[in-house]
Amino acid sequence: MLLLTGWGSWAQAQPANTSQSPLAPDQSWPTLNGMVNAPNWLNLGLNVQSSFLGNPTGGTTKATNWVQQTTFDASVSPGLNKDRKQWTEADHWTAHLELMVFSGTAGYGEAIGNAYALTATDHPTGLWLTEATIQRKDRRGAFDIKAGIFSVNPGSVEAPILNSYVNSVFNNTLNLNIDNIPINPFVAPGIQLHWQPGQHDESAPEKAGNYGDWHYAAFLLDPENNLSSLFGVNPGQQQINGHSQMLQWSFSKLPGTEIASEPIHNQNQLISRQLPPPLLQIGAGYLYDKASQKATKHAFGSLTILSQLPIGLDNRFWIGASGGDKTSLNLAPLFLSGGWLSQGLLPGRPLDVLALGYGRSSFNNAINPGYSQESTIELNYNIAFNSTLSAQPFAQWMLNPAGNRSVKNIVALGIQLQLQF
Repeated sequence: MLLLTGWGSWAQAQPANTSQSPLAPDQSWPTLNGMVNAPNWLNLGLNVQSSFLGNPTGGTTKATNWVQQTTFDASVSPGLNKDRKQWTEADHWTAHLELMVFSGTAGYGEAIGNAYALTATDHPTGLWLTEATIQRKDRRGAFDIKAGIFSVNPGSVEAPILNSYVNSVFNNTLNLNIDNIPINPFVAPGIQLHWQPGQHDESAPEKAGNYGDWHYAAFLLDPENNLSSLFGVNPGQQQINGHSQMLQWSFSKLPGTEIASEPIHNQNQLISRQLPPPLLQIGAGYLYDKASQKATKHAFGSLTILSQLPIGLDNRFWIGASGGDKTSLNLAPLFLSGGWLSQGLLPGRPLDVLALGYGRSSFNNAINPGYSQESTIELNYNIAFNSTLSAQPFAQWMLNPAGNRSVKNIVALGIQLQLQF
């Protein structure tokens, strides 16, 4: 969910002959680790996203809204700040805790007649436990295992490029809407395996990943609602007893990968790339409900490609899709989407990113008879002031909201601010 921004152009656009790395963060801005003088075995993070928005036209009513997501995470491991070549067995293990607090007024999208939240930070308010895990990482990155309480994403379904958007249909695992799949902030007890087959020669790391990466995840769904309401939150979803499994293959050795791994050379300057590298993801899974003794199957995929357009400094195009069985748990059995991102469109702002996205959700007539589809268009512009602060003004158009032809098309405007330490 988190939009990872860069830092201001005055810190990142370095002369080509400088000895300082163009990718080094601006050390003048505080970090949580620095403020508390954290030891080498502890890594702390704090991220605050605030969204202010309103719909001047369309919908069932005109309204304004504010929502905020505050995320605190902590990782503990003796190997956090060690070279992997020097790891002992204890250094392979990491404990991770993540908590989220949602503030403001939840349910704005539904309140104005839309099917989905207009921001990915719109969830029932209160304190959520969003991860408590133990992970063992392989020294060469060939095999990792994680167990505990966590979500499907970001390990599966969610391509990095989707984090550049505000609306939940984009920035929420390809709008996979099968109830009770533990999509962040919902969590469930589970296990996740990551395997990267092929050669893992430490002297030639570029050979790794030639066969892609495999992610497998399995979750026990019985305690999902109890975990969500652990600190008093009303999760707002039905209870399901059962389990869910998911398998995903990712491949990053696509055309443009080597280009995307290097800084941008522009007018004798080195500029950090803010856009993710090319990526192909394909996956499938199912959710089994003990009460009905039926499984809801689903599949998903996304493709991010680099494009050498004559505008901006760096460009990406992407497409994505998800689909599943038409059961009572699946609101939208088919979702199709795509978009374009461009870095450095404006002179003097080489780290800013413009994003345009389109998504079409086809609804399940068994749940909403007579309702067809809802289309979402988003245009936003992310302004990176420094390593701590960014602002993202956005405009969204919801066409045929909730598939209900009696509701006028919605135009929503807003801004998302982010502080990360």
